[in-house]
Amino acid sequence: MEMTYKDLLQKERPSNEWLFKDNNTEVIRSVSSDVQTPLSEDHDLVMRKLIDFVRVSQCKTLNKKGSPDFLRPAVGLAAPQIGSNTNMFFARFEWEKNEEAEEYAIINGRITASSPQVVALEGGEGCLSVDSDHPGVVPRSYKISVEGIDYFTNQAVTLNLRGYKAIVFQHELLHNQGVLYYDLINKDDPEFIDEDWILL
Repeated sequence: MEMTYKDLLQKERPSNEWLFKDNNTEVIRSVSSDVQTPLSEDHDLVMRKLIDFVRVSQCKTLNKKGSPDFLRPAVGLAAPQIGSNTNMFFARFEWEKNEEAEEYAIINGRITASSPQVVALEGGEGCLSVDSDHPGVVPRSYKISVEGIDYFTNQAVTLNLRGYKAIVFQHELLHNQGVLYYDLINKDDPEFIDEDWILL
């Protein structure tokens, strides 16, 4: 992604100082509240910060390795991760170079259906709110249905997701429930993989 600071939706350059870590249990482990729409000025700023952070983290021109405040590239970010216990998150998927990125800014999102089929990332998951290493396989539902409000259109949406996108959505939606990825790792056997699981 190519962008300049003029493309930011709010005035601050996204910073690692925005991030709340998992040792801040009061925020990271709390259940986020739904918000009214249209968003208030404060809630709108939270969403704009989420969008700017993820976009800048994926931008090679603004986010250069070795810079003093290099952002770990993120696919998604949930509101509690920047200190707001509101049920909002943003996810951005870049696929092939010639394909337009898919962006989802979801308000009051919730999973309404999930498949029994399990999927997991072969290399495990990571999180901007988790600095310590938590190796292990994170089981997720392969298919999910999500309902919420699209920030860009302010319209109710129902999304049917599978595979990698379903994993990312579950990761972010569970942030808003106070659940982190390593909570789902098998405590007795972190590398446990059932024979019918799908690995990506």
